[in-house]
Amino acid sequence: MDGLMIGLGITILALAIPAIIRPESLHKESLRNRNRRLEELRNGAPERYFEEQRELEAYRPRFDPSSRTIRALGFVGVTLGVLSLFQGISQ
Repeated sequence: MDGLMIGLGITILALAIPAIIRPESLHKESLRNRNRRLEELRNGAPERYFEEQRELEAYRPRFDPSSRTIRALGFVGVTLGVLSLFQGISQ
């Protein structure tokens, strides 16, 4: 038994399973933050940097993956986690 591989597998599984179960919570976070900040600026909050409001209105969030992409990455993570667990147990 290799404790490092078992620990790595458990960690990867713990991080990947929420991406499969609730990808929409990860997907909407960047969009939610953008919309919240845009609303604050429209209500008179000062800009943190030059033309912040124009940038938020003109461009999508920098990292805005779809729920499908997040779920696919979660499945990849689960696969890697299970493989790490099996390799750790078999040694």
